[in-house]
Amino acid sequence: MSSLQSSIDRRTYSDNIPHPRLASEQNFYIADPNLEYLLVRYLPTELHEWAKSQLTELGAYVAGPMDERAAYTDREGKPRLRKYNRLGEDVSEIVTNEGYKETVAAIYGAGIVRHLYHPVPELGRTVPYTYSFLMGYLVSQTEPGFYCPVTLTMSAAYLIDRYGDEEQKQKYLSGLTSSDRASLYEGATWLTERQGGSDVGANATVAQAVEGRPGVYRLTGEKFFASNAGAMVATVLARIDVEQPGTKGLGLFLVPWVKPNGDRNQIQVRRLKDKLGVNAVPSAEVLLEEAEGYLIGQPEKGFKYMAEALNLSRICNAVASIGIMRRALYEAQYYAHERRAFGSPIDQYPMVRQMLVELLLDVEVSSGAIFDMLQVYDRLQSPDGNKEDLALARLLIPVLKYRTGEEAVEAAHTAIEIHGGNGFIEEYVTPRLLRDAQVLTVWEGTSNILALDLFRVMQKENAHHVFLIKMRERVEGWSHDLSRPFAQLVVAELAVLEENIAYLLRQSPHYVSSKLKALANHMADLYSLTCIVSEAEDQAISHGDVRKYILARLYVNKHMHKTTKRGIQEDQLLDVHFFAELMEYRPVSREAWESVISATVHE
Repeated sequence: MSSLQSSIDRRTYSDNIPHPRLASEQNFYIADPNLEYLLVRYLPTELHEWAKSQLTELGAYVAGPMDERAAYTDREGKPRLRKYNRLGEDVSEIVTNEGYKETVAAIYGAGIVRHLYHPVPELGRTVPYTYSFLMGYLVSQTEPGFYCPVTLTMSAAYLIDRYGDEEQKQKYLSGLTSSDRASLYEGATWLTERQGGSDVGANATVAQAVEGRPGVYRLTGEKFFASNAGAMVATVLARIDVEQPGTKGLGLFLVPWVKPNGDRNQIQVRRLKDKLGVNAVPSAEVLLEEAEGYLIGQPEKGFKYMAEALNLSRICNAVASIGIMRRALYEAQYYAHERRAFGSPIDQYPMVRQMLVELLLDVEVSSGAIFDMLQVYDRLQSPDGNKEDLALARLLIPVLKYRTGEEAVEAAHTAIEIHGGNGFIEEYVTPRLLRDAQVLTVWEGTSNILALDLFRVMQKENAHHVFLIKMRERVEGWSHDLSRPFAQLVVAELAVLEENIAYLLRQSPHYVSSKLKALANHMADLYSLTCIVSEAEDQAISHGDVRKYILARLYVNKHMHKTTKRGIQEDQLLDVHFFAELMEYRPVSREAWESVISATVHE
């Protein structure tokens, strides 16, 4: 061995590349004080101590053994298709690696789906969706590809619980909500067909009733992008009435991989998709050859049911996005602190600090917006939900899914840049974050589809009126004097939003569609700002900590202020001045805040 290599091995030549952190020393829950804040803010009080204990344990698991397995799955252990057995019979078996199976056992075993339907023994009650999404946020920091099957299982359970008959619930819901790997039925929702894509009304899969067996159909057709292929339970849209075009002719069916008599259903997997990212989830082209399916609910409401499940999946998608954003920040912050250039750690330089704070800003603000929206969604699962909640949820879900998907891609990109050349190397997690983030802008609806869905809920349910009312009510409820400037800004922007909506409703469809994403962005800006200011007021009143007001001001600077002089002059550099307080979640006194706000000369 050369003397140079020996020096490198002994770390006596140069030791300026940050060493990997020990898995045993990492915990994604403990490393994220804002997550505990959201837990306390949004979960019922009686769940707090139990949830903290459970998420602390999960935080160590996802940062340790699960993270190692995720890296292996992505590079070497992707799912593979075993198409035929030795007799030449089509078995279409999806084979996953053993580490992935251990992840399945651990995460479902922790109750990510089960606790929504079965009382937790220690609590004597079920948990709200908010808790499951806190788990999903941690899981997605390690393996958003695996969170996709969890999402689909959650969606299938939702549909069968809400609209399935008693026989379907008895046979399949217990498996979908199991925490035991041996009895677990993973779920899938197969929607997309090649001729339609997002145009679900163009779907051509046909369902023919089986004579003498009420509710039983034979499904024939192709699902061109079937995620979690091989799942025990798939919920599938198929056309019951071939004379009825569009979505109105579609019914919803439960299609099991294995029929109740033990025979494998007539489902064939043509091939697995070779994807850019999220390699943990097997996505496939699936053929249904008179596959046996069982009608869920009323035959004419299939698309309506699936749209409800799609909203749940979109929330999961947004949660996965903020999980990726948080991991990007986690990796970039560590690397910048450990890497030295020109004599100092690179996180001492203002430009790097600004990049890190922008990562923090996006993930903290958007996480707050997501979990605030989830309070509306959780109310809809209870008797307390009303039409206003339904309209607001249907507006916020596509808007926040759109915003967080774009932010996740940008966060992963920024983390790579902070790492420099090393960030582009597959031995680091950053390339996988970028690849996995990219699909989240496509899954469950592209930005164009989400914008169209926003407009649809505005037209059909006047959701924009509900949004405007709720935002004004929130602003009127602020009492801290530091909230006043933000309140004035939000009120003025709401007036602009209302004017723009009234204008658009008078324009041609082509003009309207060209402005829908701008409208969605304006709504996302306003909602997210009101969430972070509400959090800031909460902390200022309860603890005298104005740290989140700094984030609110930075958010306004990024999204809502028209800068003069291109922002070059008279910048208060809040991200640089309060770098340590922001990144390390240190309290900030009002005096410190005001000393910087009032300053006019900057170093």
